[in-house]
Amino acid sequence: MANPATKRHGTPNWADCATLDLSEAEAFYAALFGWTSERATASDGSVYSVQRLNDKRVAGIYALNDELRAMGVPPHWGTYIEVDDVAAVLKKVRDAGGTVIEDASFEPDVGTFAVIQDNVGAFLRLWHSAPAHGGEIFNVPGAMTWNELFTKEPEKAAIFYQKVFGLEPEPLETPTPYTVLRAAGREVAGILTATPEMGDMPACWDVYFATDDVEETLKLALDAGGKVIREPFDVAGGQARMAVLQDPQGAVFEVIKMQPGSG
Repeated sequence: MANPATKRHGTPNWADCATLDLSEAEAFYAALFGWTSERATASDGSVYSVQRLNDKRVAGIYALNDELRAMGVPPHWGTYIEVDDVAAVLKKVRDAGGTVIEDASFEPDVGTFAVIQDNVGAFLRLWHSAPAHGGEIFNVPGAMTWNELFTKEPEKAAIFYQKVFGLEPEPLETPTPYTVLRAAGREVAGILTATPEMGDMPACWDVYFATDDVEETLKLALDAGGKVIREPFDVAGGQARMAVLQDPQGAVFEVIKMQPGSG
């Protein structure tokens, strides 16, 4: 699996964590991944914490505002996808059966954003990044390495992402049905089919962070107040090992180690 740093249309380029207590979240991910925080104030007055790894941008953290809390929005990780033209993509979203949650908005020196809900109910952020790409480092321990849509309707979702972003779906023969999404021939994201034993979780985009030791990362998460949702397990025929974790405020994410010669 690969998620290269690129401004190619249809490629995940950023992830951020919506949380309840910004300082506590910053401390947790600093202990887990060694991130450092750089807070900035947006044009609407909200505070956004850019997370850095080796002085490179890797992710963001922000506190849920009163409106979102009143709506019952829980702490969560969100995925951003790079697009060439936000307005044009929003039209395609509507045409393909999706919903525009937040219309296009411009942030000086950062770019144009929008929030959508796809045709299976998952939320996703659009970003035409400018002047620089969102993330500066990927696929190394502590950085984002993969983004995955979890849904009970993979075929329906695949049609949406092909129509809206031009991503080509490629179903894989795996024990749990899985579809890889490609942009210009390169793997950029995946669709995991929800099975009955996975429970009744709604469709969502999951964020994976690379690690060189899944068990050690799990220990660090527990020591910092996090929880283990699923203990370490092997995937892709032993090509990778991963675990599902939850931060102290409830945001869920995955950590994964690719074995040498895979991905």
